[in-house]
Amino acid sequence: MVYYAFLIFSYFLGWFFYINYKFVRPSKTNKNFKVSIIIPARNEENNLPKLLKTLSKQTYPLHEIIVVNDNSTDGTAKIARSFKNVKLVNLNKEPPEGWLGKPWACWNGFKNSSGDLLVFIDADVELSKDAIESLVSMYDKHKGLISIWPYQRFETRYEHFNYFFNIGAVTSTTILKIFGKSKPIGAFGPIVMTSREDYIKTGGHSSVNSEIVEDLKLGKIYMENGISVNNFLGNFLIKFRMYPNGFKELFEGITKNMASGLNRSNFTNTFLILIWYLGILYSFPIKLTTFNILNYLSYVVQFRYLTKKTGDYDLFDALIYPIYFMFFIFSLLISVYKTIFLHKVSWKGREIEVKTTNNEK
Repeated sequence: MVYYAFLIFSYFLGWFFYINYKFVRPSKTNKNFKVSIIIPARNEENNLPKLLKTLSKQTYPLHEIIVVNDNSTDGTAKIARSFKNVKLVNLNKEPPEGWLGKPWACWNGFKNSSGDLLVFIDADVELSKDAIESLVSMYDKHKGLISIWPYQRFETRYEHFNYFFNIGAVTSTTILKIFGKSKPIGAFGPIVMTSREDYIKTGGHSSVNSEIVEDLKLGKIYMENGISVNNFLGNFLIKFRMYPNGFKELFEGITKNMASGLNRSNFTNTFLILIWYLGILYSFPIKLTTFNILNYLSYVVQFRYLTKKTGDYDLFDALIYPIYFMFFIFSLLISVYKTIFLHKVSWKGREIEVKTTNNEK
């Protein structure tokens, strides 16, 4: 009886995560902000043109677009120079001691900006024409820090192997409350919008200079300073293609973040996610009994709903979720090994030292 009660509880945890999804909606605004777009870019010659083209078509006027070339070894700087009205900040050396690449690039972008509203955007993001105006409208409503996890866009099948990484990214930034309103534990990293005043007050990226998962920590620092944080999913307005350069890049990217993100997560939320994951593990139809088949199919339905508005996932992905889950567990173990024993991970040609900390309650 306890076993079945556990399975039912763990299954419904997934639905509680689902009902806490918040999406960006198209919206207009009459507010006039000086919006500074800051793009940290390392070896992004393939992604950067797409983002800059979508920025040139925005319905909301942009004060400035700043590309921070983070000591790239490809044509990133040349691409940035080829676009009119784009300000290039060249970082021709590796980050100073104590800094990681992305926080250093974002911080230098801020120092070269003059807008009163800052929008940090990863180079692999793709925007609809009314995306920035919708974000400004949301900022006018909520204030504080606004962060976005974009819709996952795929072109090849291997990219679908980020299935549970994406689910984990979407669900892990919110403290789940079965009763009452959920609250964030940090922020998403691909898009971060904040006022210049709040950024200076919190120290911005200088306060997360050595963090691999800088977005989670940045959101926490904002909340510690009494500034609200609101996280949204990109819906069809904001998309990205995270790992277009092959399975190796996908695996490297996933294992870079997983253990550090788990270590930085809230204890209560991590505990609830682990219960949910145990239920998923027990749902594998190893023995073809009626109960096992129904349990498996119930998770197929759940994962179809959880993913259909977060990326180019399809019914086939939901049907083979056990394969994706085992890949997720394997990647997590590799990430833990790199983090705890090697104390370093690799990303974009850099070896990044990892510092471990305890989960926060």
